[in-house]
Amino acid sequence: MISQGLIKTVNGKRASYHDVLINTDACKDYILRGKLDEIESIMARSGFDGMITANQYLANLVSAGKVYPEEALAASLRPGELAQTLRGRT
Repeated sequence: MISQGLIKTVNGKRASYHDVLINTDACKDYILRGKLDEIESIMARSGFDGMITANQYLANLVSAGKVYPEEALAASLRPGELAQTLRGRT
């Protein structure tokens, strides 16, 4: 599953950011057990499987200098979590 959002870049254009969930055995297990809130933590730890959370993607855009931190925080569904991630990066 892939979800996508658009965010204003430092040069006034738009960049996309994504949530990518790969239906691995671990994800299937969590879904079957109804532990849907914990799937995002699997995504955050499973970059080797091609997964990424929107906050990780937004943090990468900020670190690369493509997006202002304020824009990333405004776009995030979990701005408190993203703010913690960005501390020390900007």
